[in-house]
Formats: sequence, C-alpha cells, structure tokens
Amino acid sequence: MIYLIAGIATLIYGCFVLLLLWQWNNIPQPENQGATSVFASIIIPVRNESKNIERLIHSIYKSAGEQNQFEIIVVDDHSEDETKKIVKSLQVKYDNLNLAQLHDSQQGKKAAISFGISLSKGELMICTDGDSEVGEDWFEEHKQAFSRGAKLAFGPVKLFNAKNTRWIDLLNQELAALVAMGAATLQMGKPTVINGCNYSFAKEAFEEVGGFAGNEHIASGDDEFLLRKLFKAFPHQVQFIKSEKALVISEPVESLTQFYHQRRRWASKWKFHKDAFSKLTAIFIFLIYSIWVWLIIDAVLTKNLLGAFILSIKLLIDYIYIITASRIQKLNPSVFNFCLLQIIYPFYVVFFGVASNFGQYSWRERTHKI
Repeated sequence: MIYLIAGIATLIYGCFVLLLLWQWNNIPQPENQGATSVFASIIIPVRNESKNIERLIHSIYKSAGEQNQFEIIVVDDHSEDETKKIVKSLQVKYDNLNLAQLHDSQQGKKAAISFGISLSKGELMICTDGDSEVGEDWFEEHKQAFSRGAKLAFGPVKLFNAKNTRWIDLLNQELAALVAMGAATLQMGKPTVINGCNYSFAKEAFEEVGGFAGNEHIASGDDEFLLRKLFKAFPHQVQFIKSEKALVISEPVESLTQFYHQRRRWASKWKFHKDAFSKLTAIFIFLIYSIWVWLIIDAVLTKNLLGAFILSIKLLIDYIYIITASRIQKLNPSVFNFCLLQIIYPFYVVFFGVASNFGQYSWRERTHKI
C-alpha cells in the first residue's frame, strides 16, 4: 500500500512541477518602455554589514549611472561593527548617499524599510540587502517594470560561488528552484516566494495597503507578506522580471550554524500566511518528502526496485526543472551535484519542516522566537 501511495503522490508532484515549468515558460520577456524619468529611492536595511556594504554601494552606482535619477538610503539597524563608518566615508564621493539610524525603540528589517520609505523622495522604492551585489542593468530593469505599470516587481537571485564549491552549487540549485517557483506561481495567480534582496514597489501602493501593518511582529517575511498584500490589491500589476539583467548576487551563509538558523527563519514563515494555497502547498511538500525519505531508506536497506523506480521518476522531473530554472542565473549544475542534492534534500525538507515550528533561531546577532 505504501508504494501505491508513494506512486500516486509522486505523480501528483510531477504534474505540479510540469505545471510550474509550463507557467515559467509562459512568463513574457520584459519589454523596454523607452526612457523613463521616474525618480527611485533605493532602500538598504543593514545590520553588521561592514564586510559587504561598500561592494554593494559601488555596484549600485555602476548600475544606476546619473546620480540625479535616484537616491540611496542606508538604514542602519543598530549595527555593532564598522558599517556606519564605511557608509559615511562613501558619502564624500556620492552626494545622494544617505545614512539613517533606526530609532532605539525599533529594530528589524521591516522597521528599517518602513523608516527608509518615510525619508524617501522617490515614486519607486527598490530594496536590496547589504550583503548583495547588483548587475549593471539591475536599476534600469526595475525602472522599466515600474514603467510597465508594476506595483511590485521582483527578479532572480543567485549566490556568490567564486571558488566553485560543491556546497554553494547545491545551495544555488535550491535557490534557482525557489526563484522559478515564485515566478511560476505568480503567473498562476497564486504568489508564494520572493527574495528580499531584489524587489521593488510603488511607494503609493505600499502606503495604500498599509505597508507591513499586520505582520510587524514576525521577524522575517517583509518581502513575501508585502507580495501577497499588493497582489490582492493589484492582481494584474505584480511582475516577475524574467531577465538575467535583473540578477542580484548575494553572499551565502558562512557556516553550518548560520545555515541552520537561516533555514529555520525561512521555514517559520509558512504558518503565518493566510491564503489556503500557501498552506496546502507547504503541507503537501512536507508529506511527500516524508514519503521519499522512507523510500530512500527502504531502497538502501531492502534494495527494493519499486521504490527506486518511483524515486527515479522524481529525479528525472526535478532534473528538467532545475536545468530550466538555472538558465536565468547563468548556472550549469553538474549531474553529480544534482544527484547528491536529490539524496540530501528530502531529509533536509523533513527536518526543517519540523524544526521551524518551535524553539527559536538567531539571526544578525539577535534571537527570535518561532
């Protein structure tokens, strides 16, 4: 009976992944609307980003060009390193680089973004993270999305992998899958995933939906909660920028401990989403990966060919999906790394699916209850 259930669940999963691929392929390529005069405010919430903030700011100026078209507002969330000192040193070179300090009574990314918006002059808000680097056309791609009528737009993300390590390749495969899922489910009219280091929105629309009101108490999820709010208010004006020109590259976590806490932080958001699609998708993924964990263990212990056959179907479907999704990030995952991920990932999903429902996690030298 368990093999029948596993086979049916894998068939349903395969249909879902093929639906995602179909929706992904149906996402239109962004159209250039010509020169646009919109003034943009680039909001960068930071906490202890002294290692990365200078690189990010230089990349933004390289991308944005003329300084009279935008402003940068770095909002410091009580950093304990040299972040503020580095930003102040760069203000000598860049006239439109602003540094704001979050009030003592406030903390967190949502508070920092909201404070930055309150100080901003632009119609368009573009958000990125202090540990990222943007491409040469990133700024223009977000402005073009705004010109096409987007109330919110988001683009692809990948992780730095200068040394071409297997660990980062595995993380990039996962990230590529999530980026494609976020874009494809948006195309379906059921938005799910977005990355906070690469999104933009109309200031007026942010204020119209009340910003982050209603989820301020949740430490993470500024991007995903705002995505759902704006999609509900403007269902035809949320866009995924399907272009490698909009790519942002971000720093991977530095240790397994940081990885553990980051993934608990990410996974803990699902229970706060109110839409049925997000909840049902999370539950289905957890259940089916639990079945695959059993199949992997059973295949190793009993050498059962039926379980191995079901797993091979999943592997083939996922390989097509990952290879397709990775193109926009200019990635070329190796077959060995892909197969290794397929063995590890079911255990990873089940573990964090359980661990994200209790306890606490640490992030940016702060501890948050789940």
